[in-house]
Amino acid sequence: MRKCMSLMRHVFMLVLLSIAVRAQAQPESAEDFLDRARDHMERRRFLNALESLRVTLQMSEDKDARVYAPKREAELLAAECLKELGRVDEAANMYERADKHGYNDKKVTSYLALYFDRRRDDTRALEYFERYYAADKTDIPVHISYAALLGRLKDREKARQILEGSEPKAIAQKTADCEKLEKEKKYRDAAGCYLKLRDARPDKEQNYLALYRLAVQLHDRKLTSEYAHYLYFIFGNDTRHIWPLVELKLSQRKFYEARFLLEEIISAKGKDSDAERLLVNLQNSAGPALAKPFRATHKEMLMMGK
Repeated sequence: MRKCMSLMRHVFMLVLLSIAVRAQAQPESAEDFLDRARDHMERRRFLNALESLRVTLQMSEDKDARVYAPKREAELLAAECLKELGRVDEAANMYERADKHGYNDKKVTSYLALYFDRRRDDTRALEYFERYYAADKTDIPVHISYAALLGRLKDREKARQILEGSEPKAIAQKTADCEKLEKEKKYRDAAGCYLKLRDARPDKEQNYLALYRLAVQLHDRKLTSEYAHYLYFIFGNDTRHIWPLVELKLSQRKFYEARFLLEEIISAKGKDSDAERLLVNLQNSAGPALAKPFRATHKEMLMMGK
């Protein structure tokens, strides 16, 4: 009987101890939930992490994130979770919140620069591109996007200055190595080679021309478009670098846009027989397609709907 009572007391003490441990482990503060979120993120449980971060932010709602670091970190971690989940708009919103609250990090700045650039929010994109360029001149792909935006805003001179002032890494590849691969019709290898050259000398248009040429050979529409636009926006002061975009617009049957590019070439050179001949051929064959595309007003759209 005594042994039974002793065993029961022992079990009872173990139960109490277990309850105490669980109670102690239960998160009670914003920092506790932030710790739990970090743990979920390490295990790539992003939805669970987001829920813990939501509680952290809710519990610290009355605190100033510029002073209270856990709240600022929760904003950043929430952005990273959202990015991993493919919720890019929400991620950008949280990154911007963290940035405004003093989280000064290059990866946040570059993410926001590219995000606003993709959405053609030029003013905000420029702000973040400028900050990122001042913080890190080695990230050549991002700075090329910056230069392209400047070119799109009709400031090709500054675009070239950005690329000339960048700080690329030295590489072993030489132009002759890439040319050899291209001659051997190893187009994918040649493209990789030229990409390294581009990143080592981002101010040299011949590398962009080569990458455009190889993208055409590889039937890669995305890269063909990307390099045709880079050539036009950054290096388009030389009319030779407008032609790839003309070719692209013609292949896409965007004759109205092709027309303006051809007229730009003729205007810049004063006279260009190839551009003039092609423009005449377009006028003869495309006809009305060269006119400005129809754009209905909101009122007209409502009337058509009725």
